[in-house]
Amino acid sequence: MAGRTIGEVLATCVSLLNPELVVIGGSLAQAGESLIAGVREVVYGRSLPLATARLQIVPATTGPQDGVIGAATMVIQHALAVSRIDETLAGA
Repeated sequence: MAGRTIGEVLATCVSLLNPELVVIGGSLAQAGESLIAGVREVVYGRSLPLATARLQIVPATTGPQDGVIGAATMVIQHALAVSRIDETLAGA
């Protein structure tokens, strides 16, 4: 039941953002495959087909610090994006 509830929220996010990967972390990942299966069922059923064509929904494998690692990765990718570096170099 919890997986389906989470899936309802994620279905909207997937349809709007069109990610290729959704990683379920923290205590949700530790809840097991049945929770992830419920999330997948609802997301694939309610999201736009174009958004789910290449979508993977997987549990995190990094342990208790997975949220921090994911956030740090996003910051690094943003800071080191080619367009951001070009913009910085153009201003120098």
